[in-house]
Amino acid sequence: MRKAVQYSEDIQMPDGSWYGNWGICFIYAAWFALRGLAAAGKTYHNCLAVCKAADFLLKLQLDEGGWGESYLSCLAKVERDPTPLHRAAKLLINSQKEDGDFPQQEIARASLRTCMIHNPT
Repeated sequence: MRKAVQYSEDIQMPDGSWYGNWGICFIYAAWFALRGLAAAGKTYHNCLAVCKAADFLLKLQLDEGGWGESYLSCLAKVERDPTPLHRAAKLLINSQKEDGDFPQQEIARASLRTCMIHNPT
């Protein structure tokens, strides 16, 4: 556990964030890092990394009270062709049922051999 805490602290960015490798991006990564630090008994009162993360998250809070982030907040900013995003949105819109739900499909993959993930196909 000590090594995991040290690793989390070592990869934290100077602004208090962590880079998210699986999601968009910094808020998502902070959630995982903070959950791990909390599991190790780290709190705002005994861990500088938690304090820095709290400050980072508070600076990002939106006027309406929530948090949000887009792919534009990732470090490697590049111009992207919006066509794939439009195709994905069209698929989601056309797949949605009248009641707002989406049809259940079979589990498509496993992540890190720890959980099964359901992805629409």
